[in-house]
Amino acid sequence: MCCELCSVTQRKAWVFGFGTFFAALGVALLIFWNGIADTIMQNNLMLRVGSESYKNWVEAPIPIYLEFHMFNWTNPAEIRNPNVKPHFVEMGPYVFLEKHLKQNITFYENNTVSYFEKRTWFFDEQRSGGSLDDMLTAAHVITATVADEMRHRNKFIKKILNFMLNNEGGELYTTKTVREWIFEGYKDKLIDFLNLFNTTKINIPYTRFGWLVDRNDSAEYDGLFTIHTGVDDMANLGRLTHWNQKTETGFYKAPCGTVNGTTGDLFPPHLSPLQEITIFATDACRYMNLAPNGTIERYGLTGYNWVGTTETLDSGENYPNQKCFCDSNSDECPKTGVVECKKCRNNAPIYASFPHFYLADSAYLNAVSGLQPDGSKHSFNLAIEPTTGIPLEVNGRLQINMMIQPDPDFDIYRGVPNFLMPMFWFDQRAELDAKLAGRTKLVLALGGYGFYTGIGFISIGAILFIVGIVLTVTKRWKRIPNDDEDMLTN
Repeated sequence: MCCELCSVTQRKAWVFGFGTFFAALGVALLIFWNGIADTIMQNNLMLRVGSESYKNWVEAPIPIYLEFHMFNWTNPAEIRNPNVKPHFVEMGPYVFLEKHLKQNITFYENNTVSYFEKRTWFFDEQRSGGSLDDMLTAAHVITATVADEMRHRNKFIKKILNFMLNNEGGELYTTKTVREWIFEGYKDKLIDFLNLFNTTKINIPYTRFGWLVDRNDSAEYDGLFTIHTGVDDMANLGRLTHWNQKTETGFYKAPCGTVNGTTGDLFPPHLSPLQEITIFATDACRYMNLAPNGTIERYGLTGYNWVGTTETLDSGENYPNQKCFCDSNSDECPKTGVVECKKCRNNAPIYASFPHFYLADSAYLNAVSGLQPDGSKHSFNLAIEPTTGIPLEVNGRLQINMMIQPDPDFDIYRGVPNFLMPMFWFDQRAELDAKLAGRTKLVLALGGYGFYTGIGFISIGAILFIVGIVLTVTKRWKRIPNDDEDMLTN
């Protein structure tokens, strides 16, 4: 033995000393490890160059898909028949793989970072329920925009405008391919005339129309975001401070116009299941509050789920604190479940809702036919692992609608019913994959590793103390040679 020549005192010192060391180390781990593990986790979650969170934030590590569900207007010729509701058939989904890449990243001394987000879409034919060459009939957006902007002008101007619409391409509806409706856009006679006419009274800031024209592969389209990095306070991680260098959107009165919430891809750790989550939606130029709603499980991880509610898209009808989302110059505020987005969408009479008017006032659904709201398909939901703040599942669902209103001064809109026409709804969805789930589990297990290691060290220390006590009681610290050993050594 290495300590064969040690004295009894030295042997006691070694045994009880190591026992004390391991026991003290174990106790220290039990007391301090949770704090150490939390610091390790936070260092990886905060946005700074080199952290795991930063790498995943710059370029999304999981596939994101954007699904378009288009509405085909099947009976536009019967629009003036009071006994026939406008009927719509949902087409698609038309699925696009969505790539995110942060660009022009700039860090500031106040622990914020600004960036543009380049989004690129690739059509996924295998996941889609139709072809981009499918033909689709919907309202003529430019005509509706012109008529809505000039609705309250004097009769003389409207007569001139009516003549223009009748002779320069104004239409109640138009039929184009899905690819033209979404990304490619289409040339339009009325757009060409208005651009040639060049009047500031009617603002049409594009040369062709499509819902996402010029957006694919563009970094600047969604604007410049400035968010907290979490370096000084993890509770602020991902929270927007500015959009396009402003703290107010300019589209709604304060406080509704305040730049607030997160962009939906970064959340602080240690979320409470009782708190609301606020998402800033650039497509609606506003924030939306989501309410907690149970839990979900993905790859063995449990996450809290947040969903859109009747309050999320209310403009003051049921929740007075959201009255500022209604334009004071409007004839009337939208009923619950629908919000106006005119200023955000180049003054087009665009309104947002949940798909199929889910959770909206029944008047919108009753004015049309073909829609069937279903919470399992049409709710806006976001599931997050609460300890790390990592999203487990995202279903960002919104519907874009266009207001159709009768106007006796315009031939195109004379005698039509007043209703909100569903144009399309989209689902921006993402789900945690097995690889990222494994990393998340490793982070969550750090606390357990320290606990069980601490228990192990305490156990080793206890065993050494027990051995020392037994040896002391039995007086076996000094080895006594047996007879056979004596014979061999003599």
